[in-house]
Amino acid sequence: MALLPLAFCLASLNLPAFAQEMKPSRVLTVTGRGDRMVQTTKAQIQLGVVAEAKTAQETQAAIAVKSSSIVAKLQELKVEQLQTTSITLNPKYEFTNNRQIQVGFTGQSSVSFRVPLERSGATLDAAVTAGANRIDQIGFVAPDEAIRSARNSALQDAVKDAQSQADAVLSILSLKSQSIRNIQVNNAPSPQANVNYNLDVAAMSKSAASTPVLGGEQKIQTFVTLEISY
Repeated sequence: MALLPLAFCLASLNLPAFAQEMKPSRVLTVTGRGDRMVQTTKAQIQLGVVAEAKTAQETQAAIAVKSSSIVAKLQELKVEQLQTTSITLNPKYEFTNNRQIQVGFTGQSSVSFRVPLERSGATLDAAVTAGANRIDQIGFVAPDEAIRSARNSALQDAVKDAQSQADAVLSILSLKSQSIRNIQVNNAPSPQANVNYNLDVAAMSKSAASTPVLGGEQKIQTFVTLEISY
């Protein structure tokens, strides 16, 4: 019977430690951002041809002839990642005396490709000469290795930014950080530097000078969220 009081005493001695161990920790959540700029070296171009005719067959035939000429020229110039992006054929209407009357068909075909910046102007001119009468968009992209390197540097900046925020908050409250409970990385998509072009393709085909195309910098952005116990 003497063992029971002793066991009770030992259990009583362990209660404060157990209660302290179960005490919930407080968590501060901060998000840091890192930005780096990378010089672009290639142009991502989308262009094509628009045609109109009385019948669907005539419209499609006109598009096919010019599209084949454009693709052949781009292949000859050895552009990268050449692919068809869209083909459409739609009836064309006009309104006469408040009535909608079909007067023919309109269609278009577009391709996209990449080319080094120093060749992009001459490539645009060659495509227009081959039959392109629609230039939709030009984007500028950086090399993959440069993007990876910039993203790693941006991640370091984001971690330092998050840690700096946490230190500032805890310092003003006279608190101390204990450990990092969780880390979350969010790499934002790397948008291309896009330019919408509305060019006078007729003037381009007559111009002796190459169309100027100037690239820029591509922004690499990352976010790091830290959950820090204190």
